[in-house]
Amino acid sequence: MTAHKGIATLILFGALAVAAPVSAQTATVDTAAISAACATSAAACKIAVVAAIAALKAAGLTPAALNAELGVVAGMAVSAMASLPPDEKAAAAEVLTQIAAASTNAAQKAALAQVAAALSTGSAVDLTAVASSLSAS
Repeated sequence: MTAHKGIATLILFGALAVAAPVSAQTATVDTAAISAACATSAAACKIAVVAAIAALKAAGLTPAALNAELGVVAGMAVSAMASLPPDEKAAAAEVLTQIAAASTNAAQKAALAQVAAALSTGSAVDLTAVASSLSAS
């Protein structure tokens, strides 16, 4: 594991663990559609994630519930991105930036922004570990 991958993974595990659990207030996003789109291309991933973010915002969730759902969306997107070629992964980094912008959790925003920055520069990132930490948030 490179130092960059290790730092990003540790920050994500720590930062996203602080997201409050979703209570009775939840929204449903089509995680299968996000997964399929993000395994196809950066452009398709962006469309699916933007739609999911809009649906979550429209659902009127509490900030904690919104952030938890954004963690699920990010986890699905990142997991699917693992199959993309390097240039598409770099382009898909913008998706994480958009998810970070929608979050109200400062630690989650920072963690997503750091992984997005690493992906956009072509740095090696352990997307499997990142996806697991995002989905668990």
